[in-house]
Amino acid sequence: MHPLDCPDWEYSNHPQRATIGTRVTAALRGLATGTDTLSVATDTREVHGHVFHELTPVGCAYYAGHYRGEEFRCLRFYPVCVPGDPRVGATPYAVAFRMRQINAQIRAGVTALDANRLLTAKDRLYCIVALASRAFVAFLEIHPYANGNGHAGRFIVWSIMGRYGYWPRRWPVDPRPPDPPYTQLIVQCRNGDPTPLERYLLQAIAST
Repeated sequence: MHPLDCPDWEYSNHPQRATIGTRVTAALRGLATGTDTLSVATDTREVHGHVFHELTPVGCAYYAGHYRGEEFRCLRFYPVCVPGDPRVGATPYAVAFRMRQINAQIRAGVTALDANRLLTAKDRLYCIVALASRAFVAFLEIHPYANGNGHAGRFIVWSIMGRYGYWPRRWPVDPRPPDPPYTQLIVQCRNGDPTPLERYLLQAIAST
């Protein structure tokens, strides 16, 4: 059971909220100038810790950079739920396992893309966008962090697409993309129709 004295985490009104944009910019610059894109795509904990450092509740600095279910007093049983969609928010004890699954899938997809030289440029781009969109939505369904999952998930998209030179111009990590259609695109993909999200991501790189 989650200890009753453990605080929920909401950073939107934190005095340091304005620093998130600067930290995100620095992390994205790192992706473009040498950070291992695959390492970020398969484990966002370091970038999550960088972005949300000192924006956590008092006594819970470990909320930044660690998954729910990890061996910290207020994360071990930290629940997450999204009203209206019971699929979102893996139970804390399942987070690590499900993250290993999704990370293995990302790694397999990237390995295949790196090795395949027979795809046309058009088909290759479609595969990149398909991998990024599905990884993003699967990550959000797990919701591994106490908060900041949207930021981390959008970093995954940047990492996968940027690895191949497709840097989204209209897919901000902070603030979140315009809503609508952002939430609707995620729900449609979760419901089995990834096409609208894929088109949105293609449009996000159209000006590159």
